[in-house]
Amino acid sequence: NVIEGCVDYIRTGTNDIIAIICAGLGDPDARVRSASCVALAAVSDELSDEVGEHHEKLVPLIFNILNDSNMTIVKHAMTALDVIIEGMGDSVVRYLPDLMQRMVVVLETGADDLKPLALSVIGSVAHSSGQAFGPYFGEVIARIKNAMALTGDDDVMALRGVATDTAATVAEAAGKDAFTPYLEETMKLALQGMELESSNLRECGYCYFGVMSRVFGSDFTPFLSLIAPQLLQSLRIDESSAFGLETDEEPDMDDEDGQGQLGMSTAIADEKEVAIDAAGELFASTTSGFLPYVEDIAKELVALLDHYSDSVRKSAVVSLFTFIRTFSKIGNAEKWQAGVPL
Repeated sequence: NVIEGCVDYIRTGTNDIIAIICAGLGDPDARVRSASCVALAAVSDELSDEVGEHHEKLVPLIFNILNDSNMTIVKHAMTALDVIIEGMGDSVVRYLPDLMQRMVVVLETGADDLKPLALSVIGSVAHSSGQAFGPYFGEVIARIKNAMALTGDDDVMALRGVATDTAATVAEAAGKDAFTPYLEETMKLALQGMELESSNLRECGYCYFGVMSRVFGSDFTPFLSLIAPQLLQSLRIDESSAFGLETDEEPDMDDEDGQGQLGMSTAIADEKEVAIDAAGELFASTTSGFLPYVEDIAKELVALLDHYSDSVRKSAVVSLFTFIRTFSKIGNAEKWQAGVPL
């Protein structure tokens, strides 16, 4: 993916690149169409706004590919669609009826590996369309709740995780009043997902909690007593065993997928990073309601300032500053003025 290293240079040729991609999306060769979808997703990921300006050319071509009999190409097309929607802003509104009809059909009758992609697209649509998403809220939230209750193999758990993320995105788009009737049930399902042996589900749960606290503010306080213990558990996970530091076993040097023990530890680090971000969001949103849990969580955040992962260290610093700002907000401190004695 060349664009990752030269975004500013590539930006000057966006129009030419889009023209090439559009030609590829309409090519009779399935391999070309598939590669064009992959290229579109990669370019859109780095140049979301610029690519979004070309939606009138791109969206109809993607819609055509969604009718393809080759499921691999359809998967690539849905991934590309998900990314370009994020850069379309409210321009997505004109495509809402067709988009939602297609995604709901996938959720109802599509292949299992397409359903998480459909939910992700719905989340992007909700985020970009805002209040215009209202007419579709009812039918979507019912399907999200069903997916949040699933249990099974890794593919099923992946669908449940995406559903949890999408529930949060839809809640933010619909607003507090519209989502209030579904808060209790979706919270229960998200908390149940935290108890399953899935680091990904726990990450999705923390993202959900953070967004919900932002949507509901102080009204989210009653749920903190259930969330705080989960946060502390994730922040305190011992990663030494993941590196094999507490065992005499030799690491598997023939691990073909490149994950092994290091991959296991990386998953734990990712979980900690998301948990740290959620802690800052929860305190900022619920303010005084979070005070009973601040001391214990703050101690863990300080300890994680020495974590081996730079992402975890960065999140810990950001959340600690969020804690400081929130304390200042709660204390109603007067704004500092230059020259005024302290």
